Amino acid sequence: MNIKVLRNWLNFLFIIGAIAGMFLFYKVSRETGIYVILGSMMIKFTESALRMMKKNED
Repeated sequence: MNIKVLRNWLNFLFIIGAIAGMFLFYKVSRETGIYVILGSMMIKFTESALRMMKKNED
């Protein structure tokens, strides 16, 4: 799998997770929403790390 495709999928998962987390935060439970948002942030950190590793290879 191409690294760019993987990064795009991770970005997609981050956006979906962030939207779901905000919905949960405001409509269901603040604690659950925070956990979902934190999980989404971990996905974004992973994508960012892949981007930085790719920059260092150039």
